[in-house]
Amino acid sequence: MDEASRIAKLEAQVDAIKEDVGELKSDVRDLHSRITTGNREIMEKIDSKFDTLASSEKVSHNEMMQSVDTLSERVNVLERWRWMIVGAAIVAGYVVGQIEFKALLNLH
Repeated sequence: MDEASRIAKLEAQVDAIKEDVGELKSDVRDLHSRITTGNREIMEKIDSKFDTLASSEKVSHNEMMQSVDTLSERVNVLERWRWMIVGAAIVAGYVVGQIEFKALLNLH
């Protein structure tokens, strides 16, 4: 094999390699584009799920707060009754303490 044919063969191989590298670059660009698009779609789906969960949690939170408010109102009513009973017991105790039992029993 003479040197000219060897150089021609190597040049053909270099040209083939250049074409392969060009195709690989194009494939990498396509792959990068697909990954970017996939990431964007995934993030949009995640954001959508978060929005859905946030709105459902907001509804649940509002319902829970209404229940807490209702229970708080009931506890307040019971506390008022308790203090009324305590006050009545104090008044009754004072009145009973002031009564002279001798007068009640008509003892001499």
